[in-house]
Amino acid sequence: MGAWLSTTRPRSSSAADEPADDAAGDQIVPAQTRIPLGSNPVVLLADADERIRQGLSAQLAKYQVSVVHCADGATALLEAGLRKPDVLLVSADLPVIDGATVLRLVRRRLSIPVVLGVGPDDTAQVAPALAAGASACVARPYRPREVAQLLSLADRGARGWDQPLVCGPLTLDPSSYEVRMHGMSTARLPLREFQLLHLLMLHAEKVITRDRIRAELWGEGARRSNTITVHIRRLRERLGDDPHHPEIIQTVRGVGYRLVPPSS
Repeated sequence: MGAWLSTTRPRSSSAADEPADDAAGDQIVPAQTRIPLGSNPVVLLADADERIRQGLSAQLAKYQVSVVHCADGATALLEAGLRKPDVLLVSADLPVIDGATVLRLVRRRLSIPVVLGVGPDDTAQVAPALAAGASACVARPYRPREVAQLLSLADRGARGWDQPLVCGPLTLDPSSYEVRMHGMSTARLPLREFQLLHLLMLHAEKVITRDRIRAELWGEGARRSNTITVHIRRLRERLGDDPHHPEIIQTVRGVGYRLVPPSS
């Protein structure tokens, strides 16, 4: 349970880690729209339901994302090794080899993000999946926009996302999805907080504007004015930063936020 993993909780969960506005507005984008990823991004989709596979493939095509289909876990393992996709999206209830086992085996051999699709009856598998190395969990049936956004994980890997960051006693290792404060692992962070902390640590001591945070983490998705504020507050809580007099993530009023390495 030492791994520090990002997750988007299934919508059936009663304890949502993401503000409601993040789940809103899953409109289909025009065909020319591209996500911030290199050319010809590929998702390996392992799902026993052919309708789900075909439907998600058609929708992700609008984001110019290619999808490779697998109907069972054994085939998914074979295809993942052969094709080295940008992201592996695997259903929890796969036949032959279940999704949790697939992600464990893939994480031992490949550094690609592995996302577990969780249906209404699969929520008990979220915690074991995260412990096994899942980069995220998403609700199934899938929302194409949510899946497309997760490809940013692969994009960051191509741009050095896997390099550890150190800010005093605070360390972040994206390759293992682990954050440590004074050598002790912190609680798991959901996807947006994971990305937010990385952005702030990458530019430690510098002010990151709210506009930049919104553009890099949400694009047009941060519709409510308090979205960033809520995520900053939650991140402070997880890092043990005083919410009333924060010392690690400081507010620069009217501009944005600055991460100051905590004292040793």
